[in-house]
Amino acid sequence: MSTYMVITVTPDDEEKMARYEKETLSVVARFGGRPIRRDTAPIALESDHEPAIAVILEFPDKQSVLNFYNSAEYRPLKEFRHTFARASAVLIDAT
Repeated sequence: MSTYMVITVTPDDEEKMARYEKETLSVVARFGGRPIRRDTAPIALESDHEPAIAVILEFPDKQSVLNFYNSAEYRPLKEFRHTFARASAVLIDAT
């Protein structure tokens, strides 16, 4: 069963965000993930945070997402993102 990772991001630096996305997508692919949608005008219905970008990634299952998120390959990219953006993510199983 597929699992979707839904991410919202508000970057302080567009150039760094572009670099982060480019480098992250290759790591996502190595863990069986693929981008489904990217929206630069998302609407937050119940949040104090109005994100600038929303992204949906599809993975084969939850374990694949967790393997990606906790991987040595993604760790430096995640740390880099923390220097210039506010983000949140949730996992949703497809049924």
